[in-house]
Amino acid sequence: MDEWKRETQAGNALFEQGDYAMAEQHYLSACHFADIFLMPCADPDGGVAALVVSYQNLAELYRAQGQHPQAMRSLQAAHARLSHALSAPGLCHAHQQALLRGSGQVRTEIMNTVQWLGVSTRRTHQANPAGHSTTRVHH
Repeated sequence: MDEWKRETQAGNALFEQGDYAMAEQHYLSACHFADIFLMPCADPDGGVAALVVSYQNLAELYRAQGQHPQAMRSLQAAHARLSHALSAPGLCHAHQQALLRGSGQVRTEIMNTVQWLGVSTRRTHQANPAGHSTTRVHH
């Protein structure tokens, strides 16, 4: 878990400095470590939380750059990984419950992102009454 923490903290520091390219590399590395921690372990809540945080950080990074489809794909990847882990045979109850909670958090984030994109898109089109489409949604 130490590797995951180091990568996450490095990504957060670079994100705050506006170095998105380097932050992305650290966040992707954190996602890799989180995927490993998702396997049945002594701390199922910690493993699931690491995965959820990792992919949410990556999604936020993409949103900050206006890359909304990539942000959504990041959240969908997290949901897919949690769903896949739930299908593993012989999960203990604690691990199953942690996966369900994490899956619910990611689903909520996906729904919020979809709602936000819909509202932002409507506002952009309303602000552009001439009917000229815009290619980027600003937040």
